[in-house]
Amino acid sequence: MRSTSLHLRGLALATAALTAGSLAGCDQFVEDIEGPVDRVVSDSLDTQEAVPFLITGVKEGFNDTYDALAVQAELLSDVGVFDRGVDGATFPSFNDIDDGDIQTDNNSVDGVYNALNEYRFLADDLVRRATETIEFADDPDTETVDEATTDRLEALYAGAFHGAVARYLLATYFGLEPTVGGGVITDDPDSPGPFVPSAELYDQAEALLVEAQGHAAELADDDTAYRTRLVNSLRARVALYAGDRSRAGALAAEGLRAGDPAFTGNYASTSNNNWWSQAGRGRTQVAVADRFAAYAAGGDSRVAVEEAPTVSGETRTFYRQALYTDAADRIPFATWQETALIEAEAALFAGDAAGALALVNAVRADAGLDALEALDQATLIEERDRTLFTQGHRLVDQRRFDLPFTNLDGPLAGPWRYLPITEGERNGNPNV
Repeated sequence: MRSTSLHLRGLALATAALTAGSLAGCDQFVEDIEGPVDRVVSDSLDTQEAVPFLITGVKEGFNDTYDALAVQAELLSDVGVFDRGVDGATFPSFNDIDDGDIQTDNNSVDGVYNALNEYRFLADDLVRRATETIEFADDPDTETVDEATTDRLEALYAGAFHGAVARYLLATYFGLEPTVGGGVITDDPDSPGPFVPSAELYDQAEALLVEAQGHAAELADDDTAYRTRLVNSLRARVALYAGDRSRAGALAAEGLRAGDPAFTGNYASTSNNNWWSQAGRGRTQVAVADRFAAYAAGGDSRVAVEEAPTVSGETRTFYRQALYTDAADRIPFATWQETALIEAEAALFAGDAAGALALVNAVRADAGLDALEALDQATLIEERDRTLFTQGHRLVDQRRFDLPFTNLDGPLAGPWRYLPITEGERNGNPNV
């Protein structure tokens, strides 16, 4: 197991996208040879020309984190199901997550925890480079207006936006104790950081999202209006999960709206969507609760399931998600539909039942469903369950609304309501 600090030591020498392979160290034995071609030394990326590459690396860090984290969050919630009757369900580490009985040496959790911390580091490091080490200048051979400013602002926007998302993910999904959320922020591999509670991480995420919004406004290009609404949607989510419904509703009202494209995790055949590779047609480690089959059978297009293959002799029927039937399918991370449901929740709890109902019915209409005649808390929770299927929100809703944690065997055997900060961090960091 490797701690966050050990990960950062490696990242200080190379980007996450291109790591040292078997050639590393060869020059200890053979002299007068060219340097390794599969390594990018960190300092060589401190150029304006490297900015698109650095931004791409941060985005790939998001992709690598989001899919695996969404699968594990849904597995800990009452969405995902692990059962050895499903053909392909073999990981003991997934079984422990499904039970809420998660040891700190769980290697599945360790993998996504490390990926998230690498992603956070790359985002923060992009901001550091853009403000401290990269010299921005216009290219005299092009006609681009203020190219240096544009490149700098794009780097700062990407770094602040993704740094915020990483902190939101740490705050929402990881914990030091079963019901105590938070994570560790470490910038210096020789000085491990302290445990940061969820509330503080949400505050950091909000501050960085405001910074990202400012950079988008300075860019003043065709993407500015969309970026502004996208950031407001994420600020609304952060406020909601931090416990401030009123603020969440106000931000959601300025967030993504019908017609806006979703912000997604993007995948390829060489970088599979984890829902496909671990909870779908690629392999079915994780099935889904039977209620989603009932939703789908009722014509709800927001939910797609199919029967999961079972082992020989198994007589029970299991279902798996069928939203992502290809390894490269995108996973929604922020959508106008979620934003509308956040605004609806704020309105409902503020006593505006009619306004909340109209917002929920707009989401239903988009899915081709009939309008509801009334809305209460239970119905709102179910609409979120349907609309946000596979996106990792059910775990948070179970905590927020004090819903029971269950799996096929009944109440969870273990106490974990977050994924634990793993043993590598705990062993390598005296602060935790």
